[in-house]
Amino acid sequence: MSVRLMNAPNNYPYTYGWGVYPQLATELGKRRRSAKNMLGFIDATPGVKPSDWRYSALVLEGTFRSVAGESSRDWFTLSNHLGQPSRALAHEIFEHLQTLKGLDPRSSDAGRIFRMLEDFALPDMLQYFRQTTSAEDPRPVDIREGWCHVLWSHETPDRLLVGAVHGTPTEVVSVLDHRSPGARHGVLAAWHVEDPDWAASQIVRTFDKSLDQLGLMQLPATEGIAAIKLLTENAIWKTIVKSPWHGEAVELVCGEAADAESNEASGLSL
Repeated sequence: MSVRLMNAPNNYPYTYGWGVYPQLATELGKRRRSAKNMLGFIDATPGVKPSDWRYSALVLEGTFRSVAGESSRDWFTLSNHLGQPSRALAHEIFEHLQTLKGLDPRSSDAGRIFRMLEDFALPDMLQYFRQTTSAEDPRPVDIREGWCHVLWSHETPDRLLVGAVHGTPTEVVSVLDHRSPGARHGVLAAWHVEDPDWAASQIVRTFDKSLDQLGLMQLPATEGIAAIKLLTENAIWKTIVKSPWHGEAVELVCGEAADAESNEASGLSL
């Protein structure tokens, strides 16, 4: 996964709950139906209704915008169910879906964009999403061996929690919330790492601070962006694991712009 450069939120996680919540049932249902319809349009499956076209494209546009901007309350869960595309790749897909929703799905222009989206592995991501969110026979989401985290707490907005441990960001946040009743934590950034123990030792070496029992250290939020750069450039760079469809070629809009676009989308906020 990629870094989100931002200051720690100063409100409750329901408003700024970056990356720690499961998908709402209403949103999950819309996304599953839209993924099924989009796969049908891409494969030219008989019986797919053209009337479902704009709605499906609009829902998926918002879905990939959330992943690209890491700007919705369930972005980590959503990204995990899509196979963890990079922000760059998610943004590329979002832009093409934004164009697609205004086209006739049977037109030559739509066909050209469909072929580009196949090159970006969109059908694989949508299929993976439907498999991992199936109520009847869910495919297990890949819980990998270790993660590096940059976390926040609304109780201490002037501090960040940084570390590398065995466990997903969702699991670590759950432990933190349980350990401090009434507190709520969120994810600013998270990366899958091959060897969390080695990454943790490099984080200690980089910042010259000790880790707590959970394997986290506190850093001033004012140093957040600089700290994240040190993490990715010095401490954990060599051990970061790329997602199955990792892309870096796209120049992203800034996080704030992506957030503004997300807030303007009616009916797609989480």
